[in-house]
Amino acid sequence: MTRIFLVIGVTALVMGSVRPNYGAPGPKFTDPGGGNKHNLSYSNTNVNFKATNSTDMRAKQICIFCHTPHNARPQTTLWNRSDSTQSFGHYSSSSLSLHLDATARTASDYKAEPNGSSRLCLSCHDGVTALGAVLSGVPIEVNGSMFTKMTGDHVFDRAKITNSHHPVSFKYTAEVVARLKTLEGPVSDYWLPADAPSQESPGAPGTNKARQFVRLDKEKRMQCTTCHDPHQSQYHDTNTPPLTPFWAYDGRGLSTVNADTVHDEVCYACHSFKTPNP
Repeated sequence: MTRIFLVIGVTALVMGSVRPNYGAPGPKFTDPGGGNKHNLSYSNTNVNFKATNSTDMRAKQICIFCHTPHNARPQTTLWNRSDSTQSFGHYSSSSLSLHLDATARTASDYKAEPNGSSRLCLSCHDGVTALGAVLSGVPIEVNGSMFTKMTGDHVFDRAKITNSHHPVSFKYTAEVVARLKTLEGPVSDYWLPADAPSQESPGAPGTNKARQFVRLDKEKRMQCTTCHDPHQSQYHDTNTPPLTPFWAYDGRGLSTVNADTVHDEVCYACHSFKTPNP
């Protein structure tokens, strides 16, 4: 009986139904206007990539492409994918203080390679690893092949990450903020999300509407999941391509809610300038 309850409890935890504060909610089967692109199951619609072998029972599951209740890898909750074997580097613009300034680089512990949740995202988004490559068994067939990999603008390879991608996997602490202010102020300003002003009230610290949705990881690092919700976009963006893909913030609290304001409020949760999605 104890074993049965344990299995049920773990399953409920993964699905986010035990308590609302446990992890992120599971992916919506579909998003308004089309399928959820992170749902690779056979039954999904209006997406570029999905499982295609209806006789494979795994193809009809949603969570399995990233999670498993047994024999998981330790990187995060019940992870079902191997790390990408690719070398990505990090954003190294000639104007990036985290890269150029030794004090900022040390304080932020700016990693040479993406780590944490950003590395997990790259196990699909590297453009090399098969989308159906789960830990147990042969890969799940996607788009007619077990070897289908991601293509197009959503691939983040070394060239994109080092040249045109917001830096990730660095610590964003009060010490780092103070150093960036010294180096770049008053042209650019920085703050921690809890102290951030809103784009609608730039002179009022702590008024940013997205600050509770913009989350650093447990090591206080900025990761892909700081701005993006991997399970479902919180804002329904009708632009093609969307300005707010899998966005962590839905626009609540803003007097004007559209893709631009929802996007920019997240940027303003950390700094006074906005950065476009790559």
